[in-house]
Amino acid sequence: MAYFVKLWLLLLLGTLSIPYAHAASYQPLSSIQDAAQAFVMQHASGGRIEVSVGALDTRLKLPVCAETLNAFLPPGGRVGGMSSVGIRCQKPKPWSLYVPVNVKIFTPVMTASRPMMAGNRITPNDLQTIEMDIASLPAGYFSAPEQVLNQLVKRSVSAGTVFSPGLVEAAPLVRRGEQVILLAETQGIQIRSTGKALMDGTAGAVIQVRNSSSQRIVEGVVTSAGIVKIIM
Repeated sequence: MAYFVKLWLLLLLGTLSIPYAHAASYQPLSSIQDAAQAFVMQHASGGRIEVSVGALDTRLKLPVCAETLNAFLPPGGRVGGMSSVGIRCQKPKPWSLYVPVNVKIFTPVMTASRPMMAGNRITPNDLQTIEMDIASLPAGYFSAPEQVLNQLVKRSVSAGTVFSPGLVEAAPLVRRGEQVILLAETQGIQIRSTGKALMDGTAGAVIQVRNSSSQRIVEGVVTSAGIVKIIM
């Protein structure tokens, strides 16, 4: 009787040990997901980060890695939006796979606080800051008020519209038809005269101006509001 009890215990222990050894021979899927998330958190930048790691096929059976899992971006990959992170192991048996991830990077974004018409100049009252996922803004964005203040909107916008580089343009410092000051420098001497702008001009733009005295048309660089430096 004691023999059969002992045999039964051995069989029971042997039965219990088989699944344990079987499980220990495979890399835990959670460790692969953790490696992907840690990689994203290390390489993502720009604001508050949220990472969702996709599920892996539970039928996946990979040998336990004898070294630290190596995470990498696939060719052309990026840290942001819907993407994937590669995970690989070299020892004892090489394997690799891609883990789907959804990376959200939240940062303050400049948006319109109220409706604006095309050509309106952006003032502090027109701005509101909203934290948004920049991966959802393929047209770009501005993160600071000084980047958009005094610029003009190219088209009508509604409240909440994100100001993107393609939506705004620099306001002219010189308007066609207005009187401007012409500056000319020669041998360290600065000469001032007046003229009439023949076109609009933003900072750094080259425009034509008719000199009020000589009536000659000259070219100059817009340096500030109403100031044009003649190109010698």
